[in-house]
Amino acid sequence: MNIPEQDIENALRHAPKPAPPAGLRERLAADTQNISGQADFRRNERSSQGWLRRWWPALAPAGISVACALTYNAQRAEIRDLQQSIQTLSQAASAANIPAQSSAPVKVVAPAMPAATEQEEIARLKGMVAQLAAEVGQLEQARTENERLRAQLAAPLPGTLTPEEAEALAKARDRAMSIQCVNNLKQLGLSCKTWALDNGDRFPSNVLLMTNEMSTPKILVCPADTSRQAANDWPTWTAANCSYEFMAPGASDREDPQRVLFRCPIHGNIGLCDGSVQMGIAKEHPERLVERDGKLYFQ
Repeated sequence: MNIPEQDIENALRHAPKPAPPAGLRERLAADTQNISGQADFRRNERSSQGWLRRWWPALAPAGISVACALTYNAQRAEIRDLQQSIQTLSQAASAANIPAQSSAPVKVVAPAMPAATEQEEIARLKGMVAQLAAEVGQLEQARTENERLRAQLAAPLPGTLTPEEAEALAKARDRAMSIQCVNNLKQLGLSCKTWALDNGDRFPSNVLLMTNEMSTPKILVCPADTSRQAANDWPTWTAANCSYEFMAPGASDREDPQRVLFRCPIHGNIGLCDGSVQMGIAKEHPERLVERDGKLYFQ
C-alpha cells in the first residue's frame, strides 16, 4: 500500500513529544564539571613532570658545585682560625716573664710555606698550635713561681708579728690541730666498726687487734700532744705512742651507739660507738657526759 509522503510528514509533525526524565539537566551539568576537573588535573601533572624532566640535567651539576663551594669555604675558615691562634700564642709567649737563670729563651717557629694540599696545611698548623700552647704553659708556670718567690721575700720575718696577729695565729694553729684530732678519732671509729663486722659485731679489747684496719699508727697520737711521739710501724708501737683513751673495749655500736668509744684528754673531743665525733665536749660541756654502770655516755 502506498502512503503519500505528505501524509507521513504530517503524522510526524503532529506526533506527541516525549517528556525528558526528571533531573536530566543537573546530571549532565555535574558530569561535565567532573570531566573538566579530571582533564585539568592530568594537564597539571603532565606539566610538572615535564618541568622536572627538562631541568634536572642542569640542577644536578649546580647542586654539586654549591656543595664543593661550601666545603672549600669551611676549610679556608679553619685555616684562618689556626693562623690567628698561632699569632695570639706567639704574642703571649713573647710577653711572658722568663727567669734568665732557669728557663731557656722561647723559640717561636715561623709558619712554613703552604703544603701541597689543604689537609696537610691544617695538620701542620695544628701541630704548631700544640707546640706553642705547651711553651706558653711552661712560661705561665715560671711566672707563677716568680710571683711566689716575690711574695716570700715580701713577707715579714718571724718575730715581727703584732700581739694581735700572734694571738690569731695561735688560735688558728690550735683550731687546725683540733680538726686533725677529730679526723684521727673518725678513723679510729671506722676501724673499730670494720673490725666488728668480722667479729660478731663487737669492738676489739685493745687497739693492737685492729692494726690491719688502721692505715698507720700515727692516727693514735693527737697532733697537739707534745709529750708523745708516733710510732714508725706497728712492731715498735707501745702504749706510750697513744694519746687517746680507749673507753669501750668489746662494746657494740648497735647496743650502745651513744657510748664514748675514744676520748682526747687534750682537746676534749670524743668519738662515739656509732662512728660520730663530738668536738670539745669533754672540756666545754662536761655536763653532757653521763656515767652509767661504769660506762660513759653522751647525751
